[in-house]
Amino acid sequence: MNRLRRRRGTSVAPPVTLPDDDDLLSEILLRLPPRPSSLPRASLVCKRWRRLVTDPAFHRRFRARHRNPPLIGVFEDYLGYPFFRSVLDPPDLIPRERFRLRLAEDEGGQWRFYGCRHGRVLLFNRAKNEILVWVPDNGDHRRVAVPPEIDSKEKIIWNGAVLSAATADDGFSSCPFKVVLVGVAGNNTQMFACVYCSESGKWSDLISVAAPFLVFFFRDPGILVGHALYWMASGDHGSTILQFDLDYQTPAVIEWPSDSDPNCYTQTWLTEGDCLHVATFSRGSLQMWERKVCSEGVAKWVLQKTYELKNVLNPEIRLNVEYVTKLGYAQDIKVMFVWAAHSVFMLQLDSLQAKKVWESCVIAPIHPYASTYVAGI
Repeated sequence: MNRLRRRRGTSVAPPVTLPDDDDLLSEILLRLPPRPSSLPRASLVCKRWRRLVTDPAFHRRFRARHRNPPLIGVFEDYLGYPFFRSVLDPPDLIPRERFRLRLAEDEGGQWRFYGCRHGRVLLFNRAKNEILVWVPDNGDHRRVAVPPEIDSKEKIIWNGAVLSAATADDGFSSCPFKVVLVGVAGNNTQMFACVYCSESGKWSDLISVAAPFLVFFFRDPGILVGHALYWMASGDHGSTILQFDLDYQTPAVIEWPSDSDPNCYTQTWLTEGDCLHVATFSRGSLQMWERKVCSEGVAKWVLQKTYELKNVLNPEIRLNVEYVTKLGYAQDIKVMFVWAAHSVFMLQLDSLQAKKVWESCVIAPIHPYASTYVAGI
């Protein structure tokens, strides 16, 4: 009986409560998913949460923690006019006007869109011979004059890339940046590169390499693999690849997969770790190639997989597989944007699952944009 009374009289331990500590709460909030609506919705909980998530220092830590930001939308390149289109559903959908580039009236249609990377957008204006580096999240932009000897009658700029120049704790878009422009020279017998550094405000000397055949232009935006940028160049004997080593600032030429279909009308790039992959996309099939180094130290292209798209894609694309056109490629998540049946689809290359994102009768290049953008606060 006494034992029973003691058991009944045993007091229950009080519930454990989290300490009233802003640092601890900040650490919890930092783990919210990097979607545009995450922090705005958290700010509505109470005044304390709003104070924490609207602090600029917290924003820097939030961007630094999510170093692989999600794909939030794309920029469509309509004859020199970049238009933003969100690929997210509410409440994360971002209005088109939020990422609108304000240009002078006499500049409309003069800008060539060279791509997005690390929260920045790169455009080139040949008429004014200048580049524009734009941060859509906050509207910051910088115009930089291109040395006249880089783009002239003897040398023509065809493409470029922007990237963060350093790894900082406050996110890529606030870091110094570099711009690499590439083009052709010497009556199309040479390919060249030139680098701009925002820290010094200077351009490097022109760096060139002999082309394997007459090269006329560079097609898709460059991709970053490890410490090198890659572009596909096209000419009178097909395609080749220009590699630019960022550490040593040296260009090199890599042959295109010789066994790929020479009549393929669209190609894209794939990356996995520090390996270079290529996908050729033509005639209703998708071929995956990987560049491997054999035991003798010689690099060669190896065909990994071939997919007949009519057998794996959803019906909306399958019925029009012969008329599929590639519009853009999101490198980090291996998503290709394609046009078919008067619609734009997101095609996940790992699973070959496609999602219709909008209807369109216009075929225009697409530049995927990834960011930890915070909406409305």
